[in-house]
Amino acid sequence: MLSIQNIALYAGPLRLLDNASFTLHPQQKVGLIGQNGAGKSSLFKAILGQMPLDAGEIKMPPNWQIGYVEQEVSQTHLSALDYVLQGDTEYADIQRQLKQAEADEDDQKMVFLYDALDLIQGYQIPVKAKQLLFGLGFKESEFDQPVSDFSGGWQVRLKLAKALMQRADLLLLDEPTNHLDIEAVSWLANWLSSYDGALMVISHDRYFLDQVVSGIVLVADQKLHYYAGNFASYERQRHAQLMQQQALHDKQKQQMQHLQTFISRFKAKASKAKQAQSRVKALERMETVAAVQATNPFHFAFANPEHLPDPMIQVEQVSFRYEGMANLILSEVDAVLRAGDRIGLVGVNGSGKSTFLKVLIGELKPNAGKVRISKGVKVGYFAQHQLEALNPEQTPLQHLLRLKENLTEQEARTFLGQFGFSADKALSTVKHFSGGEKARLSLAMIVFQKPNLIILDEPTNHLDMETRDALEMALLEFQGAIIVVSHDRHLLTSIVDQFWWVHEQQVTPFMGGLDAYLQAQLEKVKAQAAAEKSEKTEKNAKNPSPDSPKEAQTSNKKQQRQQKAQLRQAVQQAIKPLKQKLAKVERALNKAQAELDDIHQQMGQADFYEQTDSVTITAILKRQGELESTIEEKEMEWLALEEEIEAKEREILEGD
Repeated sequence: MLSIQNIALYAGPLRLLDNASFTLHPQQKVGLIGQNGAGKSSLFKAILGQMPLDAGEIKMPPNWQIGYVEQEVSQTHLSALDYVLQGDTEYADIQRQLKQAEADEDDQKMVFLYDALDLIQGYQIPVKAKQLLFGLGFKESEFDQPVSDFSGGWQVRLKLAKALMQRADLLLLDEPTNHLDIEAVSWLANWLSSYDGALMVISHDRYFLDQVVSGIVLVADQKLHYYAGNFASYERQRHAQLMQQQALHDKQKQQMQHLQTFISRFKAKASKAKQAQSRVKALERMETVAAVQATNPFHFAFANPEHLPDPMIQVEQVSFRYEGMANLILSEVDAVLRAGDRIGLVGVNGSGKSTFLKVLIGELKPNAGKVRISKGVKVGYFAQHQLEALNPEQTPLQHLLRLKENLTEQEARTFLGQFGFSADKALSTVKHFSGGEKARLSLAMIVFQKPNLIILDEPTNHLDMETRDALEMALLEFQGAIIVVSHDRHLLTSIVDQFWWVHEQQVTPFMGGLDAYLQAQLEKVKAQAAAEKSEKTEKNAKNPSPDSPKEAQTSNKKQQRQQKAQLRQAVQQAIKPLKQKLAKVERALNKAQAELDDIHQQMGQADFYEQTDSVTITAILKRQGELESTIEEKEMEWLALEEEIEAKEREILEGD
């Protein structure tokens, strides 16, 4: 298990975590959430040993392997498939040794290596790598292309595929759905839900978290707060907790006012001086419970359009290809956008969604056909590349002031405050902004211009949940037309009522909901993977060991396998008593954790404190404390046994 105990973590002078603790059990999957800058990515770096702790400790079994996505793309000369295969380091190491043994004509070494490959089911590993590539949107024709040929976004997918190939006991994923289309996100959620290791994933995608995790860790107030269940369960528990906190705050406020009134009235009277002094001390000792603030700092709305032309845009026989390209992206496309339409544009990456949007707004000119935009249509367009178009030397205030001549500085600052740009932030230059802050500024500029048609191309990349919530509410209330491309399933299902499918150079209405569309795409990926596996099986049946030299098919190989089998048997026999103890500890640990989760669920109910008497509450709180102590004790016992098993295995293997 991963044990995070009383850690403190700083980023320069900024304190991110203080006395924070959390324990992740084997095969447990949790989502890590919190506002941008709360310390989520820094915690991952600390777990990986890339960032020092200022206090506390992070412990895990010494034999645990941690999987994560690399920062940089290395070995760009490799093909996409070979690059992903490097993620399985054990397989890659055997393959490297095999090439060397073949070059040296070392038949004995090759026998040993083919045996090692067989033990890790190495002949199925390329099939797994191809399944990952299919699922993340790559075509089979791209498997042999060098990594350097792919764009930045597709290289991010290759890094993710390589991370998923790792033989990891713990997988750390930081915003894995960024740069993925909704089809790939759906596939990834399906893959991670069946992953048999422990998982910590940073994400702001509600639907993705609901599909993948069984617990939420909120990074807030420099602490790690654990909530059992998926994201929907977390929201219910968090709401109840905040309401309870508010009620307790109100009660304490009344008590404090009562004490203060007594002190004010009697502190000057000698007969009451002692009582007044005791109340002063009581007031000082009283732990103030912070009032529940509006947890979302962002709230904005799109102005209702004064004029809605109908139709708004007509696309007639439009074809488009990029200069120098032989193939068309769009071919004789017809479409009509009507007033009030709320369109979700779907299609795999590379199908032409962003190109179609750019043709609609006139950023790209079609090679044939016409795009007719009705008089009075005012477009608010958001795309990721626009973030780079912001002037890095200007402030949010300067960006807004240039949009309207008569706008006063105070009006601009008031408006920007809705988007989190208040006080000094409104006067800071954009070059120091994060991706999320740039996205918020771009959204602010769109809202300010009061469009009647909003076109959004992946608007939620880099946005935290608070900003996503504010955007969703604003779009729900907007009465104009909307076209949106997004991998955020929650956003799409909330604001869209029809889908256009971009595929095979066409843009056509998709007859069915988002679930039906994604299921159809998932079936395609499964069919591709099944075909690849079938082809591999058939090939192996015809030639069981196509790469093995004849010398490898000898009794020597059989003898070596028998020796290895005996060694493995000796290891298993030696650690069997320890494994039995470990299983017993795990059962006790799981039982205690399940009971504690039930208590958390019970206490998270909105009416728990109203419907439960004080005696029962006291008993429950006492039991909660007992369970937490038991879990801590069993966790330490589990770690000690894991280390003992690892030492015993190493002793036998090294002795051999």
